[in-house]
Amino acid sequence: MSIRYIGLGASDEIGDSAHFLDIEGTSVLLDAGVHPRYEGRESLPDYDRIRDVDLEAILVSHCHLDHLGSLPVALTYFPHARVFMSDAGAALAPVMLGHTVKVMERLKIEAGIEDYPLYTLEDVDAMSYVFQGMRTNRAFPIYSSLQDGTDLQARLYDAGHILGAAGIWLQGSGQTVFYTSDTCVQDQEIIPGAVYPEQVDILICECTLGADENAEHLTRASEISRFARAINEVLERGGTVLIPAFSLGRAQEMLALLCRLRASGKTRDVEIYSAGFGSQISRIYDRTSERSRRHENDIWLAHLDIRRIPPGDVTHGRYLKEPSIVLVSSGMMAENTMSYKLAEKMLPYDHHGIFFVGYCDPRMPGHRVGAAKKGQILQMTEDGRSIPVACTIDRFHFSAHSNRQDLLALIEGVNPRTLLLVHGDRDAADWMESAVKTRNPNVSVVRPERGEEVELA
Repeated sequence: MSIRYIGLGASDEIGDSAHFLDIEGTSVLLDAGVHPRYEGRESLPDYDRIRDVDLEAILVSHCHLDHLGSLPVALTYFPHARVFMSDAGAALAPVMLGHTVKVMERLKIEAGIEDYPLYTLEDVDAMSYVFQGMRTNRAFPIYSSLQDGTDLQARLYDAGHILGAAGIWLQGSGQTVFYTSDTCVQDQEIIPGAVYPEQVDILICECTLGADENAEHLTRASEISRFARAINEVLERGGTVLIPAFSLGRAQEMLALLCRLRASGKTRDVEIYSAGFGSQISRIYDRTSERSRRHENDIWLAHLDIRRIPPGDVTHGRYLKEPSIVLVSSGMMAENTMSYKLAEKMLPYDHHGIFFVGYCDPRMPGHRVGAAKKGQILQMTEDGRSIPVACTIDRFHFSAHSNRQDLLALIEGVNPRTLLLVHGDRDAADWMESAVKTRNPNVSVVRPERGEEVELA
Protein backbone atom coordinates (compact mmCIF):
# COMPACT_ATOMS: atom_id res chain seq x y z
CA MET A 1 0.00 0.00 0.00
CA SER A 2 1.46 3.37 -1.03
CA ILE A 3 0.92 6.54 1.01
CA ARG A 4 2.44 9.86 -0.04
CA TYR A 5 2.39 13.00 2.13
CA ILE A 6 3.06 16.66 1.30
CA GLY A 7 2.83 19.48 3.82
CA LEU A 8 1.31 22.31 1.79
CA GLY A 9 1.30 24.70 4.73
CA ALA A 10 3.47 25.30 7.75
CA SER A 11 4.10 21.90 9.34
CA ASP A 12 6.96 23.02 11.61
CA GLU A 13 5.07 25.86 13.31
CA ILE A 14 1.53 26.94 14.15
CA GLY A 15 0.49 28.22 10.76
CA ASP A 16 -1.59 27.41 7.71
CA SER A 17 -2.46 23.75 8.27
CA ALA A 18 -2.95 21.83 5.02
CA HIS A 19 -1.81 18.22 4.69
CA PHE A 20 -2.02 16.38 1.37
CA LEU A 21 -2.25 12.59 1.33
CA ASP A 22 -2.27 10.24 -1.64
CA ILE A 23 -3.43 6.83 -0.46
CA GLU A 24 -3.14 4.23 -3.23
CA GLY A 25 -3.98 6.87 -5.83
CA THR A 26 -6.86 8.45 -3.89
CA SER A 27 -5.95 12.03 -2.97
CA VAL A 28 -7.32 13.92 0.02
CA LEU A 29 -6.52 17.16 1.81
CA LEU A 30 -6.61 17.40 5.60
CA ASP A 31 -7.46 20.99 6.56
CA ALA A 32 -7.23 24.21 4.55
CA GLY A 33 -6.03 26.98 6.85
CA VAL A 34 -4.47 30.42 6.66
CA HIS A 35 -1.31 31.51 8.44
CA PRO A 36 -2.25 33.81 11.36
CA ARG A 37 0.92 35.92 11.05
CA TYR A 38 0.72 36.73 7.33
CA GLU A 39 -1.71 38.66 5.21
CA GLY A 40 -3.05 38.26 1.69
CA ARG A 41 -1.84 35.44 -0.49
CA GLU A 42 1.24 34.99 1.69
CA SER A 43 -1.05 33.46 4.30
CA LEU A 44 -2.17 30.62 1.99
CA PRO A 45 -0.92 27.04 1.71
CA ASP A 46 0.88 26.15 -1.52
CA TYR A 47 -2.08 24.77 -3.45
CA ASP A 48 -0.18 25.27 -6.70
CA ARG A 49 2.02 22.36 -5.56
CA ILE A 50 -0.87 19.94 -6.24
CA ARG A 51 -2.99 21.95 -8.67
CA ASP A 52 -2.97 19.13 -11.26
CA VAL A 53 -4.10 16.47 -8.77
CA ASP A 54 -7.61 15.03 -8.97
CA LEU A 55 -8.44 15.74 -5.34
CA GLU A 56 -11.22 13.51 -4.10
CA ALA A 57 -12.04 15.16 -0.76
CA ILE A 58 -11.13 17.88 1.72
CA LEU A 59 -11.59 16.87 5.36
CA VAL A 60 -11.65 19.78 7.82
CA SER A 61 -10.77 18.99 11.42
CA HIS A 62 -12.24 22.14 13.00
CA CYS A 63 -13.15 25.75 12.39
CA HIS A 64 -10.24 27.77 13.76
CA LEU A 65 -8.95 29.77 10.82
CA ASP A 66 -5.48 28.22 10.77
CA HIS A 67 -7.34 25.02 9.76
CA LEU A 68 -10.36 26.40 7.86
CA GLY A 69 -9.61 29.90 6.58
CA SER A 70 -8.46 29.04 3.04
CA LEU A 71 -11.14 26.44 2.28
CA PRO A 72 -12.91 28.66 -0.32
CA VAL A 73 -9.55 29.19 -2.04
CA ALA A 74 -8.87 25.44 -2.02
CA LEU A 75 -12.23 24.84 -3.66
CA THR A 76 -11.34 27.16 -6.53
CA TYR A 77 -8.39 24.83 -7.19
CA PHE A 78 -10.40 21.65 -6.61
CA PRO A 79 -14.06 22.45 -7.39
CA HIS A 80 -15.09 18.78 -7.56
CA ALA A 81 -13.69 17.81 -4.16
CA ARG A 82 -16.22 16.79 -1.53
CA VAL A 83 -15.88 18.57 1.82
CA PHE A 84 -16.32 16.63 5.05
CA MET A 85 -16.34 17.92 8.61
CA SER A 86 -18.23 17.23 11.81
CA ASP A 87 -21.90 18.11 12.05
CA ALA A 88 -21.18 21.03 14.39
CA GLY A 89 -18.25 22.07 12.19
CA ALA A 90 -20.58 22.34 9.21
CA ALA A 91 -22.77 24.72 11.22
CA LEU A 92 -19.79 26.83 12.27
CA ALA A 93 -17.83 26.96 9.01
CA PRO A 94 -20.02 29.34 6.95
CA VAL A 95 -20.27 31.74 9.91
CA MET A 96 -16.52 31.73 10.52
CA LEU A 97 -15.73 32.20 6.84
CA GLY A 98 -18.33 34.95 6.45
CA HIS A 99 -16.84 36.84 9.40
CA THR A 100 -13.38 36.39 7.87
CA VAL A 101 -14.59 38.06 4.66
CA LYS A 102 -15.69 41.12 6.66
CA VAL A 103 -12.32 41.28 8.43
CA MET A 104 -10.47 41.03 5.09
CA GLU A 105 -12.62 43.78 3.59
CA ARG A 106 -11.81 46.03 6.56
CA LEU A 107 -8.08 45.27 6.33
CA LYS A 108 -8.10 46.05 2.62
CA ILE A 109 -9.20 49.57 3.48
CA GLU A 110 -7.33 50.11 6.76
CA ALA A 111 -4.04 48.36 5.91
CA GLY A 112 -4.09 48.65 2.13
CA ILE A 113 -3.78 44.88 1.54
CA GLU A 114 -4.57 44.59 -2.15
CA ASP A 115 -5.03 40.79 -2.10
CA TYR A 116 -8.04 41.08 0.20
CA PRO A 117 -10.61 39.75 0.22
CA LEU A 118 -9.31 36.33 -0.84
CA TYR A 119 -12.95 35.33 -1.33
CA THR A 120 -16.34 36.98 -0.95
CA LEU A 121 -19.55 36.39 0.97
CA GLU A 122 -21.08 35.22 -2.30
CA ASP A 123 -18.27 32.64 -2.61
CA VAL A 124 -18.94 31.36 0.91
CA ASP A 125 -22.68 31.10 0.28
CA ALA A 126 -22.13 29.30 -3.02
CA MET A 127 -19.68 26.80 -1.54
CA SER A 128 -21.42 26.04 1.74
CA TYR A 129 -23.79 23.59 0.09
CA VAL A 130 -20.90 21.13 -0.40
CA PHE A 131 -20.01 21.07 3.31
CA GLN A 132 -21.07 17.64 4.53
CA GLY A 133 -21.56 17.41 8.28
CA MET A 134 -20.80 13.92 9.61
CA ARG A 135 -21.52 12.30 12.97
CA THR A 136 -18.44 11.33 14.93
CA ASN A 137 -17.37 7.73 15.43
CA ARG A 138 -19.18 6.53 12.31
CA ALA A 139 -17.30 5.30 9.25
CA PHE A 140 -18.13 6.76 5.85
CA PRO A 141 -16.64 6.11 2.41
CA ILE A 142 -14.71 8.55 0.27
CA TYR A 143 -15.95 7.35 -3.09
CA SER A 144 -12.90 6.27 -5.01
CA SER A 145 -11.77 2.72 -5.60
CA LEU A 146 -8.45 1.63 -4.14
CA GLN A 147 -6.24 -1.01 -5.69
CA ASP A 148 -8.33 -3.83 -4.24
CA GLY A 149 -11.58 -2.28 -5.49
CA THR A 150 -12.73 -1.02 -2.07
CA ASP A 151 -13.37 2.57 -1.02
CA LEU A 152 -11.11 4.64 1.18
CA GLN A 153 -12.90 4.80 4.53
CA ALA A 154 -12.96 7.76 6.91
CA ARG A 155 -14.11 8.30 10.47
CA LEU A 156 -14.18 11.38 12.70
CA TYR A 157 -13.24 11.16 16.38
CA ASP A 158 -14.13 13.82 18.94
CA ALA A 159 -10.93 15.82 19.48
CA GLY A 160 -11.88 17.92 22.53
CA HIS A 161 -10.37 21.35 21.77
CA ILE A 162 -13.50 23.28 20.61
CA LEU A 163 -17.02 22.63 19.39
CA GLY A 164 -16.95 20.37 16.33
CA ALA A 165 -13.24 19.56 16.51
CA ALA A 166 -12.43 16.12 15.17
CA GLY A 167 -9.47 13.85 14.65
CA ILE A 168 -9.55 12.30 11.18
CA TRP A 169 -9.04 8.55 10.68
CA LEU A 170 -8.50 7.04 7.22
CA GLN A 171 -8.29 3.39 6.25
CA GLY A 172 -7.02 2.04 2.96
CA SER A 173 -6.57 -1.55 1.86
CA GLY A 174 -4.02 -2.45 4.48
CA GLN A 175 -3.09 0.54 6.65
CA THR A 176 -4.64 3.29 8.74
CA VAL A 177 -3.79 6.98 9.13
CA PHE A 178 -4.93 9.20 12.01
CA TYR A 179 -4.61 12.99 12.08
CA THR A 180 -5.09 14.40 15.56
CA SER A 181 -5.30 18.03 14.44
CA ASP A 182 -5.64 20.21 17.57
CA THR A 183 -6.57 17.88 20.39
CA CYS A 184 -7.28 18.05 24.11
CA VAL A 185 -7.62 14.89 26.18
CA GLN A 186 -8.71 16.77 29.33
CA ASP A 187 -12.32 17.77 29.96
CA GLN A 188 -13.07 21.47 29.67
CA GLU A 189 -16.06 23.40 31.01
CA ILE A 190 -18.28 22.58 28.01
CA ILE A 191 -16.34 20.28 25.68
CA PRO A 192 -15.24 16.86 27.00
CA GLY A 193 -11.84 15.32 26.36
CA ALA A 194 -10.78 13.65 23.13
CA VAL A 195 -11.49 10.12 21.96
CA TYR A 196 -8.90 8.20 19.93
CA PRO A 197 -8.78 5.03 17.84
CA GLU A 198 -7.17 1.95 19.35
CA GLN A 199 -4.27 1.52 16.93
CA VAL A 200 -3.03 3.16 13.73
CA ASP A 201 -0.14 2.67 11.36
CA ILE A 202 0.60 6.35 10.64
CA LEU A 203 -0.08 9.14 13.14
CA ILE A 204 -0.02 12.83 12.19
CA CYS A 205 0.16 14.50 15.58
CA GLU A 206 0.12 18.11 16.79
CA CYS A 207 2.84 19.17 19.25
CA THR A 208 1.74 22.69 20.20
CA LEU A 209 2.74 22.40 23.88
CA GLY A 210 5.79 20.20 23.32
CA ALA A 211 8.16 22.83 24.73
CA ASP A 212 5.90 23.88 27.62
CA GLU A 213 7.15 22.09 30.72
CA ASN A 214 4.83 24.00 33.05
CA ALA A 215 1.69 22.78 31.27
CA GLU A 216 2.29 19.16 32.25
CA HIS A 217 2.51 20.01 35.97
CA LEU A 218 -0.69 22.08 36.21
CA THR A 219 -4.09 20.65 36.97
CA ARG A 220 -7.28 22.29 35.79
CA ALA A 221 -8.68 22.37 39.34
CA SER A 222 -5.64 24.15 40.79
CA GLU A 223 -5.57 26.65 37.94
CA ILE A 224 -9.27 27.44 38.38
CA SER A 225 -8.66 28.09 42.09
CA ARG A 226 -5.75 30.42 41.32
CA PHE A 227 -7.83 32.16 38.65
CA ALA A 228 -10.72 32.76 41.08
CA ARG A 229 -8.38 34.14 43.76
CA ALA A 230 -6.73 36.50 41.28
CA ILE A 231 -10.10 37.78 40.05
CA ASN A 232 -11.23 38.48 43.61
CA GLU A 233 -8.04 40.39 44.40
CA VAL A 234 -8.71 42.78 41.51
CA LEU A 235 -12.41 43.14 42.27
CA GLU A 236 -11.80 43.79 45.98
CA ARG A 237 -9.65 46.81 45.17
CA GLY A 238 -12.35 48.19 42.90
CA GLY A 239 -10.82 47.17 39.59
CA THR A 240 -11.93 45.51 36.41
CA VAL A 241 -10.62 42.19 35.08
CA LEU A 242 -10.03 42.11 31.31
CA ILE A 243 -9.92 38.64 29.75
CA PRO A 244 -8.94 38.57 26.04
CA ALA A 245 -10.35 35.44 24.42
CA PHE A 246 -10.63 33.77 21.03
CA SER A 247 -14.18 34.15 19.69
CA LEU A 248 -14.47 30.43 18.94
CA GLY A 249 -13.86 28.08 21.82
CA ARG A 250 -12.07 30.02 24.52
CA ALA A 251 -14.79 32.69 24.84
CA GLN A 252 -17.55 30.12 25.39
CA GLU A 253 -15.50 28.03 27.83
CA MET A 254 -14.51 31.06 29.90
CA LEU A 255 -18.02 32.52 30.04
CA ALA A 256 -19.35 29.21 31.33
CA LEU A 257 -16.54 29.00 33.89
CA LEU A 258 -16.92 32.63 35.06
CA CYS A 259 -20.65 32.21 35.58
CA ARG A 260 -20.11 28.96 37.49
CA LEU A 261 -17.51 30.56 39.77
CA ARG A 262 -19.81 33.50 40.45
CA ALA A 263 -22.86 31.29 41.11
CA SER A 264 -20.90 29.12 43.54
CA GLY A 265 -19.60 32.12 45.46
CA LYS A 266 -15.97 31.51 44.51
CA THR A 267 -15.79 34.93 42.88
CA ARG A 268 -17.59 38.10 43.89
CA ASP A 269 -21.08 38.75 42.56
CA VAL A 270 -20.24 41.37 39.92
CA GLU A 271 -21.40 41.90 36.38
CA ILE A 272 -19.75 39.88 33.63
CA TYR A 273 -19.60 41.74 30.32
CA SER A 274 -18.94 40.37 26.86
CA ALA A 275 -19.04 41.56 23.27
CA GLY A 276 -17.91 40.73 19.79
CA PHE A 277 -18.17 37.88 17.33
CA GLY A 278 -18.08 35.32 20.15
CA SER A 279 -21.74 36.03 20.89
CA GLN A 280 -22.73 34.74 17.45
CA ILE A 281 -20.60 31.64 17.96
CA SER A 282 -22.23 31.04 21.34
CA ARG A 283 -25.61 30.76 19.63
CA ILE A 284 -24.23 27.95 17.47
CA TYR A 285 -22.91 26.21 20.60
CA ASP A 286 -26.48 26.23 21.93
CA ARG A 287 -28.07 25.26 18.62
CA THR A 288 -25.89 22.18 18.23
CA SER A 289 -26.06 21.01 21.85
CA GLU A 290 -28.20 17.96 21.10
CA ARG A 291 -26.02 16.70 18.26
CA SER A 292 -22.54 17.25 19.64
CA ARG A 293 -20.71 15.75 22.60
CA ARG A 294 -20.81 17.89 25.77
CA HIS A 295 -19.32 17.59 29.23
CA GLU A 296 -22.44 19.17 30.76
CA ASN A 297 -25.58 18.88 28.66
CA ASP A 298 -27.46 21.57 30.61
CA ILE A 299 -25.09 24.47 29.84
CA TRP A 300 -26.92 26.94 27.62
CA LEU A 301 -24.83 30.01 26.91
CA ALA A 302 -27.91 32.08 26.04
CA HIS A 303 -29.23 31.53 29.57
CA LEU A 304 -26.08 32.77 31.33
CA ASP A 305 -26.40 36.10 33.13
CA ILE A 306 -24.00 38.12 30.97
CA ARG A 307 -24.22 41.79 30.05
CA ARG A 308 -23.58 42.66 26.41
CA ILE A 309 -21.37 45.65 25.68
CA PRO A 310 -23.26 47.90 23.24
CA PRO A 311 -21.67 49.05 19.97
CA GLY A 312 -19.44 52.08 20.16
CA ASP A 313 -16.30 53.07 22.02
CA VAL A 314 -15.58 50.19 24.43
CA THR A 315 -13.26 52.34 26.55
CA HIS A 316 -16.05 54.41 28.15
CA GLY A 317 -18.34 51.78 29.67
CA ARG A 318 -19.47 51.55 33.30
CA TYR A 319 -17.45 48.32 33.54
CA LEU A 320 -14.32 50.48 33.85
CA LYS A 321 -15.83 52.50 36.71
CA GLU A 322 -16.96 49.70 39.01
CA PRO A 323 -15.71 46.17 39.81
CA SER A 324 -16.47 44.05 36.74
CA ILE A 325 -15.26 41.22 34.55
CA VAL A 326 -14.93 41.92 30.81
CA LEU A 327 -14.35 39.14 28.27
CA VAL A 328 -13.84 40.29 24.68
CA SER A 329 -11.92 39.42 21.52
CA SER A 330 -9.23 39.28 20.29
CA GLY A 331 -7.41 36.64 22.31
CA MET A 332 -4.03 37.90 21.08
CA MET A 333 -4.97 41.59 21.28
CA ALA A 334 -4.66 42.23 17.56
CA GLU A 335 -4.29 45.95 16.94
CA ASN A 336 -7.49 48.02 17.20
CA THR A 337 -9.62 45.15 18.51
CA MET A 338 -11.72 45.54 21.66
CA SER A 339 -9.19 43.80 23.90
CA TYR A 340 -6.38 45.96 22.47
CA LYS A 341 -8.26 49.19 23.11
CA LEU A 342 -9.29 48.17 26.63
CA ALA A 343 -5.74 47.12 27.49
CA GLU A 344 -4.44 50.52 26.38
CA LYS A 345 -6.97 52.13 28.71
CA MET A 346 -6.37 49.84 31.70
CA LEU A 347 -2.60 49.31 31.73
CA PRO A 348 -1.70 52.59 33.57
CA TYR A 349 -4.03 51.90 36.54
CA ASP A 350 -2.96 49.67 39.42
CA HIS A 351 -6.48 48.61 40.45
CA HIS A 352 -7.18 46.81 37.15
CA GLY A 353 -6.09 43.36 35.99
CA ILE A 354 -5.46 41.79 32.56
CA PHE A 355 -5.61 37.97 32.56
CA PHE A 356 -4.59 35.84 29.57
CA VAL A 357 -6.21 32.42 29.28
CA GLY A 358 -4.92 31.05 25.96
CA TYR A 359 -2.10 30.92 23.45
CA CYS A 360 -0.55 34.21 22.34
CA ASP A 361 1.79 34.40 19.37
CA PRO A 362 5.14 36.04 20.29
CA ARG A 363 4.69 38.56 17.48
CA MET A 364 1.27 39.78 18.64
CA PRO A 365 0.52 42.73 20.96
CA GLY A 366 -0.94 40.39 23.54
CA HIS A 367 2.42 38.72 24.00
CA ARG A 368 4.05 42.09 24.73
CA VAL A 369 1.38 42.88 27.27
CA GLY A 370 1.61 39.44 28.85
CA ALA A 371 5.37 39.79 29.31
CA ALA A 372 5.21 43.36 30.66
CA LYS A 373 6.26 44.17 34.22
CA LYS A 374 4.88 46.81 36.53
CA GLY A 375 6.79 50.06 36.23
CA GLN A 376 8.00 49.60 32.66
CA ILE A 377 6.98 51.68 29.67
CA LEU A 378 5.24 49.51 27.08
CA GLN A 379 4.53 49.92 23.39
CA MET A 380 1.90 47.38 22.34
CA THR A 381 3.01 47.73 18.70
CA GLU A 382 6.20 49.03 17.10
CA ASP A 383 4.67 52.43 16.43
CA GLY A 384 2.18 52.40 19.31
CA ARG A 385 2.05 54.99 22.03
CA SER A 386 4.15 54.57 25.18
CA ILE A 387 2.11 53.31 28.14
CA PRO A 388 3.27 53.05 31.78
CA VAL A 389 2.40 49.62 33.16
CA ALA A 390 0.73 49.63 36.58
CA CYS A 391 -2.07 47.03 36.41
CA THR A 392 -1.82 43.38 37.40
CA ILE A 393 -0.97 41.07 34.47
CA ASP A 394 -1.18 37.29 34.73
CA ARG A 395 -1.53 34.20 32.56
CA PHE A 396 -3.61 31.13 33.35
CA HIS A 397 -3.26 27.78 31.67
CA PHE A 398 -6.65 26.92 30.21
CA SER A 399 -5.27 25.62 26.94
CA ALA A 400 -7.48 23.54 24.67
CA HIS A 401 -4.39 21.56 23.61
CA SER A 402 -3.06 18.42 25.27
CA ASN A 403 0.15 18.84 27.23
CA ARG A 404 3.21 16.93 26.09
CA GLN A 405 2.77 14.05 28.52
CA ASP A 406 -0.80 13.53 27.31
CA LEU A 407 0.51 13.54 23.73
CA LEU A 408 3.11 10.92 24.59
CA ALA A 409 0.38 8.78 26.15
CA LEU A 410 -1.68 9.17 22.97
CA ILE A 411 1.27 8.08 20.84
CA GLU A 412 1.93 5.06 23.02
CA GLY A 413 -1.77 4.18 23.00
CA VAL A 414 -2.24 4.13 19.22
CA ASN A 415 1.26 2.64 18.72
CA PRO A 416 2.00 3.94 15.20
CA ARG A 417 4.74 2.66 12.95
CA THR A 418 5.36 6.19 11.67
CA LEU A 419 4.78 9.49 13.49
CA LEU A 420 4.61 12.89 11.78
CA LEU A 421 5.02 15.84 14.17
CA VAL A 422 3.18 18.97 13.02
CA HIS A 423 1.61 22.17 14.41
CA GLY A 424 4.34 23.12 16.83
CA ASP A 425 7.48 25.23 16.79
CA ARG A 426 10.94 23.69 16.50
CA ASP A 427 11.54 23.56 20.25
CA ALA A 428 8.27 21.72 20.73
CA ALA A 429 9.03 19.22 17.97
CA ASP A 430 12.60 18.75 19.28
CA TRP A 431 11.33 17.75 22.69
CA MET A 432 8.63 15.46 21.33
CA GLU A 433 10.99 13.73 18.92
CA SER A 434 13.56 13.09 21.64
CA ALA A 435 10.95 11.79 24.08
CA VAL A 436 9.34 9.49 21.52
CA LYS A 437 12.68 8.02 20.44
CA THR A 438 13.54 7.35 24.08
CA ARG A 439 10.21 5.81 25.07
CA ASN A 440 9.19 4.27 21.74
CA PRO A 441 12.37 3.55 19.77
CA ASN A 442 10.52 1.48 17.17
CA VAL A 443 8.48 4.49 16.03
CA SER A 444 9.87 6.27 12.97
CA VAL A 445 9.60 10.04 13.61
CA VAL A 446 9.18 12.41 10.66
CA ARG A 447 9.21 16.21 10.90
CA PRO A 448 7.98 17.39 7.50
CA GLU A 449 8.83 20.85 6.27
CA ARG A 450 6.64 22.99 4.07
CA GLY A 451 6.49 21.55 0.57
CA GLU A 452 8.38 18.39 1.47
CA GLU A 453 7.15 15.14 -0.06
CA VAL A 454 7.39 12.09 2.18
CA GLU A 455 6.76 8.45 1.24
CA LEU A 456 5.07 6.89 4.26
CA ALA A 457 4.45 3.40 2.89
